[in-house]
Amino acid sequence: MSLTQAFKNITKNEMREVLKDHGVTLIGAGLDEAPMAYKNIETVTAAQTELVDVVAKFTPKLVRMANDGSREG
Repeated sequence: MSLTQAFKNITKNEMREVLKDHGVTLIGAGLDEAPMAYKNIETVTAAQTELVDVVAKFTPKLVRMANDGSREG
């Protein structure tokens, strides 16, 4: 999903609920960093089997990104 689509289609409450449901603590993030804005990683890696070797998988428990999609200096 593009940045524009994320801002139009995802609310901060929706993002917080998804992260809460997955046990992730949100310190700061714009809607463009919402989990729903990303393609499914399993689908992406499955389409790239000739290019990548999956060696590990991790589950984030803490998210810290720039608020509202801006970059922090």
